[in-house]
Amino acid sequence: MTRPKTRQPKVVWRKLGKERAWGQATCDPTYPTIEIDPRLSPKRELEVLCHEQLHLSLPDLSESQIDRLGKEMSRTLWSQNYRRVLMGKHKTPVRISK
Repeated sequence: MTRPKTRQPKVVWRKLGKERAWGQATCDPTYPTIEIDPRLSPKRELEVLCHEQLHLSLPDLSESQIDRLGKEMSRTLWSQNYRRVLMGKHKTPVRISK
């Protein structure tokens, strides 16, 4: 069975204290959204992003399966030095003068 093509999810960074969650995914195929609490550590951010993307990509898996896969994926990426890089308000690399 082929899955219909969905759009790239929009990632929103907002405090999720009221939801008592680190992240959440909205599985609407026309407007998928991932929300992540910006107060997380960089390593936890990566884990939550992987976890929520897996919810969108594999909606039939259980929460425990998603949790295990998200942790495995984020551990592998982190061990290979994948990190979030903030580029500044104009999204251009910061110039380093010598």
